Amino acid sequence: MVTGISTPDGPAGPAGWRPACPDRYAFAAAAPAAVGRCAPKDWKNAVANQNRRPSSTQTARKGSQSRRSQSTAGSGRSPATSAKTRAQPGPVPAKTGTASNKAATPALADSGWTPRWLRRTTLVLSVLGVGLSTYLTITHLNGGHGLVCSNKGLVNCEAVTTSPESEVFGIFPVAELGLAFYLFMTVINLPWAWRPDWRWLPVRGPRAEARRQALSLAAWRIRLGSVIVGVLFILYLVYTELITLRTICLWCTYVHITTFVLFVFLIAQAAFWGSPAKATADSRAGRSVR
Repeated sequence: MVTGISTPDGPAGPAGWRPACPDRYAFAAAAPAAVGRCAPKDWKNAVANQNRRPSSTQTARKGSQSRRSQSTAGSGRSPATSAKTRAQPGPVPAKTGTASNKAATPALADSGWTPRWLRRTTLVLSVLGVGLSTYLTITHLNGGHGLVCSNKGLVNCEAVTTSPESEVFGIFPVAELGLAFYLFMTVINLPWAWRPDWRWLPVRGPRAEARRQALSLAAWRIRLGSVIVGVLFILYLVYTELITLRTICLWCTYVHITTFVLFVFLIAQAAFWGSPAKATADSRAGRSVR
């Protein structure tokens, strides 16, 4: 507070003169007419002090900067590093149903469409059929010798494997046809052939995925059709043994049973789990493929 200002006219001053001027903050609200009420020097000093006084916004900004500097110094980071850290965006949550989310979703697992135990069973049966057919082919080429089987009575393997009916149209040996059938079934029942998308196939182009799925569907149909043809051929052979030859080949019966069991498993797969096209449709619809 500036008080007791001396003037040329004495302590009281001229008319209208105040013996004490307001403090420096009061000058900011004073009207221009108050200029003549105080000494010019005091007025200028008060106005200069008022101009240097920080506003409330500036005071708050400096306070926040001061606190930020203290926190940065306490953490051991430089202000530039702190600014970069604040500028970095946080993790963006993935949108449901977007392309990125679909890309993150793994492809159709080969165990997701048809149960693994069923696929392994069909492969084991196919390998077993290859072994039995190989044995019959070898003995057929040796004239029926070497078969561990009875050669008289109702069970007579040699009589069956050396009969005219052991060759289809007199050209194709039944044992060799069975070997070719089971070799094909072994290949078509491998794990890669059971995949519903066939991503292992190196196909390029805009319609590569559609081509892979089409090949997988074709393999499924060929597998199912082949085992149906195999069972029909087995029924013909059983009829030939029982009605025409009236003798039974024990090793041939093993092959017949293996073929029939394989037929049952593949028909059950088609009935309960369907084709790979159904698995692909379920995957696109977001349903669980089992």
